[in-house]
Amino acid sequence: MANEKALYEDSLNKGHSYLWDQRWVEAIRAFETAVGISPDEPAPYAGLGDAHMGLTQLEKALENYKLAARNSRGNVIYLRKVAEMQEQLGRTSEAGKTYMALGEMALSRRQLNEAMDNWHRAARLEPNLLRAHQRLASIYQRQGAVRSAIQEYLSIAQILQAQGENEQAQEACQLALHLDPRNPEILTAIEMIKQGQAIFEKGEQGSASSTGVTGMLRQMAIENESGEWDADKQEAETAVPVQDARRLAMEHLAVGLFADEEEDTDIGKLQRDHLISQALDYQRRGLVNEAISCYEQAINAGEESPAAHFNLGLLYQDKLRFEDAIHEFETSLKEREYRLASHFALGESYRGRGRIEEAIEHFIHVLQIVDLKTVQHSQADRLIELYENLADGLVTKGERDQATAFANALVEFLSHKGWEDKAKQARQRLDSISDAGMMILGDVLTAGSEQVLESLYLSQEYTRRGMYNTAVEETYRAIQLSPDYLPAHIQLAEVLARQGRREAASRKFTTVANTYHVRGDVNSSITAFERVVELSPLDLSTRARLIDLLKRHGQIDRSLEHYVAMGEAYYQLAQVDKARETYQEALKLTLRASDKGWRARILRLVADIDMQRFDWKRALTAYKELRRLDPEDERTAIALVDLHYRVGQNNEAIRELDKYLIYLVRSGRGAKVIGILGDMVEQRPTDAHLVDRLSRLYIQQKRQPEAIALLDKLGEAQLEAGHTESAVKTIEKILKLNPPNENSYQQLLAQLKQQLR
Repeated sequence: MANEKALYEDSLNKGHSYLWDQRWVEAIRAFETAVGISPDEPAPYAGLGDAHMGLTQLEKALENYKLAARNSRGNVIYLRKVAEMQEQLGRTSEAGKTYMALGEMALSRRQLNEAMDNWHRAARLEPNLLRAHQRLASIYQRQGAVRSAIQEYLSIAQILQAQGENEQAQEACQLALHLDPRNPEILTAIEMIKQGQAIFEKGEQGSASSTGVTGMLRQMAIENESGEWDADKQEAETAVPVQDARRLAMEHLAVGLFADEEEDTDIGKLQRDHLISQALDYQRRGLVNEAISCYEQAINAGEESPAAHFNLGLLYQDKLRFEDAIHEFETSLKEREYRLASHFALGESYRGRGRIEEAIEHFIHVLQIVDLKTVQHSQADRLIELYENLADGLVTKGERDQATAFANALVEFLSHKGWEDKAKQARQRLDSISDAGMMILGDVLTAGSEQVLESLYLSQEYTRRGMYNTAVEETYRAIQLSPDYLPAHIQLAEVLARQGRREAASRKFTTVANTYHVRGDVNSSITAFERVVELSPLDLSTRARLIDLLKRHGQIDRSLEHYVAMGEAYYQLAQVDKARETYQEALKLTLRASDKGWRARILRLVADIDMQRFDWKRALTAYKELRRLDPEDERTAIALVDLHYRVGQNNEAIRELDKYLIYLVRSGRGAKVIGILGDMVEQRPTDAHLVDRLSRLYIQQKRQPEAIALLDKLGEAQLEAGHTESAVKTIEKILKLNPPNENSYQQLLAQLKQQLR
């Protein structure tokens, strides 16, 4: 049994991996194996559907998606795939009914916006689907969207009239008329039905049954009577920040009426106060036109308060005068207290005008303002950058469907009391699953479903417990819910890495990095590429792409880190020339680095390679610059002296040595001089310059025996080398020190001088 379970999970994982790599045939084989083991599980059928989709085998895809839905007992993920396939195959009537069912399921979960989206699709695909229009009419009515509700009622009337149900069509028109008694479109429709004329141009009619229509209309009438629309009641349906701002604006205006500013002499203020007082009264009583008139007169008379402009904008919105509303909200936007609500109202107004791009920009500002209150100050810059990337993805890249879904989700989010607490809770959840980088509240809305974030959270928990296969399955569930949501793909890559599947994880991170780059999110792209090279340090092509990306976006210090890593990788691969070329290329960048220590660090790497290859001249060039960059470094100073000797520049070697020894003495570290000279003399005992300097130090310290012994060794070496004149000078120095065996030295000196004659 355990073996079967393991084989099932392995087949499922392989199938998903093949799907990701677009290896459709292999994916089908893997999922068919999983089906053979567990024929009642939905996941393998869903995988088969995806694979057949990849092969454009639409009928087979639909068949498998239906099996997935059936075995999952109506899981919305699989039902949605069924609906999409039916629509793609041109089975619009079937698709409409499936979307209708999806809407009902969303409604049961209190996901109103998702339900309405599904009902809209159902009505578009199957225009005669009465239940969809009925649902939309009821919801619009409760939301106070009068115009939309009226259009749905008129659509119902049109369907019923086409079916010969004129009496029920009249009832539908009466429900619409209840919302707007003076609406000429409704009145005209009623007259046309009475006269036997088609309400609209007669189009292709379906064969929808009218069974239960009378009961449906009666139920709608009951809902209408029990939930009659009015301004006061509908306030609860608007976004909470807008409600709060409206109350604040009315309070500010009311307080302003009692300000002690030249009460008896400023006639203009008295006039404005009178108009504002009337406007507030009309606004409270729901007399929208009268309130608008008073506010307009007050503003024309010089009223400049943001509160007046904000309230007037809301009233214009109520009358669907969106362009006028936009003008007022742009004025109130300048005041901090009204900024959040004004951005939201502007988003609604632009959306009402069908200008979704401008609407999204303001909606994103709303979420950014909210989110900034939930993070630390140090995180603010990155958060703002992420929202800029979100705006670019939704607006600049033209993701209209995603933008609409985002707007719907934001309206839903802000339409409930306690939204601020909900934002804080969301931040805590995001922080708990943000191992791959900072996340924003926009992720909650763009994920498409809270279930996506829940799956990611569970995946991380399973990963921490070492339950990797379960974690992978949970992550795939999140990806199925929201295929374009990159944090889900990042989580999958992290789980694969923890499993030890480094190659698969690297491929996934590479895909994520490329996608972020296309979307314009450079920092996230860089982070993903860094995970690739962390998993595969010898992946030099990816490292090169990462370096190029970092350089082009001014991140010089990080690019230098990767240059060093690339050089080390080449060195490990025994490509020493390539390693040196890499370091040389990095050196060109070091002048632009904020950390000035980079140049010395990389120069040392270059010099080490030259030293290992006995290329003394090139190493000498590097060490000269290192000496200039860090005069205090003993290792560099000694190496530079040694290199001068190696290339035959003995005089330069001594000059460099003297400079460093003088520096040590002046800096209070003269005690180190004897040790340095001793080491050098031990390496080059025949170098008279070195011996001379060390012997003088011994003499200064009254260490004559050591000085004599040192000079004696030098003299012997000179004699062995045939340097008689030099040996004579050395013996003369010894004699000046009064050596104990002075006679021997005198005899030797005489013999040498005799030879020189």
